[in-house]
Amino acid sequence: MEFEKVGGIMQYKEIEYHSEEEWHSIRQKHIGGSDCSIIMGHNPYNEDIQELWRIKTGREKQKDISNVPAVKNGIIQEPYLRGIFEAQYPEFKVDTLEKALVSLKYPFMSANLDGVLEDKTSKEKGILEIKTTTINKWNKYIKEWQNNIPETYLYQILHYFLVTGYEYAVLVAEIKFECFKSENTTPFDLDKRLQTIVVNRADWEDEIQELLNKEIEFWECVKNDTEPRMIKTYGG
Repeated sequence: MEFEKVGGIMQYKEIEYHSEEEWHSIRQKHIGGSDCSIIMGHNPYNEDIQELWRIKTGREKQKDISNVPAVKNGIIQEPYLRGIFEAQYPEFKVDTLEKALVSLKYPFMSANLDGVLEDKTSKEKGILEIKTTTINKWNKYIKEWQNNIPETYLYQILHYFLVTGYEYAVLVAEIKFECFKSENTTPFDLDKRLQTIVVNRADWEDEIQELLNKEIEFWECVKNDTEPRMIKTYGG
């Protein structure tokens, strides 16, 4: 079932899904937020654009990562972290969506949001994105998180701006730190930190345009069944 919202800045349709199979079908037919770092060549997991093209054209199936411990932990922690955010920032109303959002302007783009924010005073809506991550080297935290946002998460949020038309997003990240006595020892839990980062669309317009151009270029390859050129990956 589809519902269109075109009033104001909300220019997308909502697509309900009732099973994981239906959700994967929607993902296969669109560019989603987690695909964007691959398209931009900044994916930390060494996934490449040609593999993504084979998935979108039906040549390969999307890998099932539902049983990966980090993924399972993220799913478990998401409602808890959403609740913490609501308690700490009562000025926002938080709605959850069990639906995929598909852009009306760019119908090959979809989004699955962890939450939709509404400022109770201005009524302006925004994006809530929730992440859990583990840091095993302090310099990685300095590079990716201190006064910064990891590129793979940034491109995901910029993509969501394109789909929703919203002007701001809040990233809530539970960061677990692990330290090593030596390379051969078992890591132990040192600390956890909850980090909240506000991303304003106006600060990233150039990057959004670059992402849009790359997504259009990639989807043309999908439509024309033409394998895209391999691009250098900068993540990792």
